[in-house]
Amino acid sequence: MPNKQIWGFLLVILLKTMFLPVVNAEEPFAYYSPENVLKFADFLYTQGDYLRAVDEYQRYLFYQPQESAQIHYKIAVCYQFGGKTEQAIRGFEALLRRDPESQFASRAYYQIGATYFLQGQFERSIQFLNDALPRITDARQHTEAEQLIGLSYLKQKQWSKASEVFKVLQKSDVMQIREKSIVYHKYAEKGEHLPTRSPFLAGTLSTIVPGAGRLYTGRFGDALTTLFTVGITGWQAYDGFRRDGISSAKGWTLGTLCGIFYVGNIYGSVISARVYNQHITDEFLATLSIELSY
Repeated sequence: MPNKQIWGFLLVILLKTMFLPVVNAEEPFAYYSPENVLKFADFLYTQGDYLRAVDEYQRYLFYQPQESAQIHYKIAVCYQFGGKTEQAIRGFEALLRRDPESQFASRAYYQIGATYFLQGQFERSIQFLNDALPRITDARQHTEAEQLIGLSYLKQKQWSKASEVFKVLQKSDVMQIREKSIVYHKYAEKGEHLPTRSPFLAGTLSTIVPGAGRLYTGRFGDALTTLFTVGITGWQAYDGFRRDGISSAKGWTLGTLCGIFYVGNIYGSVISARVYNQHITDEFLATLSIELSY
């Protein structure tokens, strides 16, 4: 029995060896068929290899140019996912010029706005989508574009405008948009009541007591350092004038330094309040989960 198994195994190996060259010879022709090229492009897309997927989609277009709208849309999305945002925008714009009545036109308008959003150009995203809304004929894409406008307002910390957008979208017929708008509306309301610090008040406090503005913004170490620096230079300047009169070199030198430190203390407190506010809002927005449509 063992001998029969060995001979059977050797026979299988022999047959594979004989027919493998024939199979391999046919594989290149099968691969370059349009169907297989498209399957490979879609596979690369699902694997996150977006820029290689672009090459395969372009290869597919060579064989099937009649499907250009759909494939050009996929290519632009691949550029977007692959971090080539400028090329993505050009791709979507080319699609709109080539076939403005395409079924992908509404998506392309939305995706251009989304690409600006991903670039951090929130004001440009708002402007583009507001102009494009009348041309976005697909109802869902139109609603998603409005939602993206609201998100851009959120990212710009324009809480009241964002709140207005999401309040309207809570009545949307699209359940997913409606549910997300409820969440985003709550974020906008919380954003209006974040525990921020007034730069004007911080500067005023430091004008009265050096370092008080830094204390107001939670920078205790800086507050003590400022108070000590201004206080010690001011005291030494006073001591110089007290000893040597108005012509005291020590008094003028340290008095000038004290003045510089005092003014810097006021300016630094204003900046400290702004940095504090930026940190608070950035931390708040970091908790916001955003899912863009594709």
